[in-house]
Amino acid sequence: MLTNAVSTTSGPVVGAEQDGLRAFKGVPFATARRFARAVPPRAWTEPRRCTDYGAYAPQPGHLDRAVEEACLSLNIWVPAKADGPLPVLFFIHGGAFVTGGGADYDGAFLAAHGPAVVVTINYRLGPLGFLQLHRHGLSEANNLAITDTLAALDWVRANIAGFGGDPDAITLSGQSAGASLVIALATLPQARGKFIRALALSAPGRSIMSADHADAVARRVLDEVELARDPTAIASVPLPRLFAAVERVGRMIADETASGTVFGPVLDGSVIPREPCDVFADGGLRDIPLWLGSCRDEMAMFLKSTPPAAMIRTTERQVRTSLGDAGWERLLAYYRATARVDEDPYEALLSDAFWHRPMADLARLHAAAGGAVWLSRFDHRPALEPFLSQGPTHGADNACLWAHLPDFIDRPILKRKGGPMTPGDIDVAARFQASLLRFVTTGVPDVAEAWPRFEPEREPLAIFGQPFHVVPLSEGVRPRLWAELQSGAPRVPAIA
Repeated sequence: MLTNAVSTTSGPVVGAEQDGLRAFKGVPFATARRFARAVPPRAWTEPRRCTDYGAYAPQPGHLDRAVEEACLSLNIWVPAKADGPLPVLFFIHGGAFVTGGGADYDGAFLAAHGPAVVVTINYRLGPLGFLQLHRHGLSEANNLAITDTLAALDWVRANIAGFGGDPDAITLSGQSAGASLVIALATLPQARGKFIRALALSAPGRSIMSADHADAVARRVLDEVELARDPTAIASVPLPRLFAAVERVGRMIADETASGTVFGPVLDGSVIPREPCDVFADGGLRDIPLWLGSCRDEMAMFLKSTPPAAMIRTTERQVRTSLGDAGWERLLAYYRATARVDEDPYEALLSDAFWHRPMADLARLHAAAGGAVWLSRFDHRPALEPFLSQGPTHGADNACLWAHLPDFIDRPILKRKGGPMTPGDIDVAARFQASLLRFVTTGVPDVAEAWPRFEPEREPLAIFGQPFHVVPLSEGVRPRLWAELQSGAPRVPAIA
């Protein structure tokens, strides 16, 4: 049945109520012309029916019926009879900055079991959200995806109380590219005071791009659409032509980026004035509890893609550049010598280099500055493809986080079907969800005895598997060898 109308700053909305949950889907939080900053949507007076997901942000596979100006919407789930204002989980989806949407994440189960208010958002993707054109006559076109997420956060702050949420208890969260956006967003002066906690799952090692590189990407795209002499005309290029040009440019220059992706947040000096790591190191977020997580076999998915993702080549090249060819070969030899029976040593080395070690470094920065931080790794293999065949690779934790126990949910944008969970899936997912909801509610994912916070003098790593357990981050020969190669001081004997 339909809910009672809820007033918002744009007009009243009605959602759907079922099984003790209220859901409001496709709620407009902004509108935007192409390559322009988001602005509040046109106000309405009659109750607006918000029972279906809004338009997807234009992306490969979803261009023919794309409605650019209508893609900036969000979705809200809230228990129908909750007592008092509830904490809010504000989730930013991933997808390599080019795909995805809030419709892939049904928050009903998490909202009911919090209890909490769960919000998922859309933001502009690919060239529409990340192509930097402010040096080419379109003055507003820089970091538009970041300003979209800021607009969504501002809308939630202004309106969530009417839905039963606490605007002073918002947790920023995201996975993959969404985790990169969380880390960038959390450090911005414009977001200060608008959230109280942050969760980043599988953030790439380095996704902040230089302004010069972003400008070079823009120039190549303009060349591909033959608009170098009239850049502003790109605002009217048909979407299929624009996205095809971006794909061609991506194939040409993916190896030139630190993350192996063409797009990402850009250090432009205005929207993003400082490197996020510097803000963490300076203690600018020391009052924000932080949870950083990754999956054990992050790189497996990217190694098995056809062709293998560019980040594979860029990660190996960066390690070789940093440690030398001899250092790379020594690392790989130790990974082979210490590999589990089911482990690909090359994948494990790349996962450490690109995902696990950067997350640990960020945890160290936050802890050293006095911030509370928890570090985790997801080691469970969900009984769902692609994880059944690839192990706990990129997104395994996300599949369990959004599951409606005892089932995995469908992902309509990714075109992945859900399905029944095994007892092991249910056990690990229930623990993972409980930790998330405890973090959203209290700022601490578990009792200290079970999962201590990450501190300079001790570096615990929580392992979500069967059973859940905690290990020292520096345990084993691999971390010691990395430390030796980076410091130049011999610590680990050579392999005979």
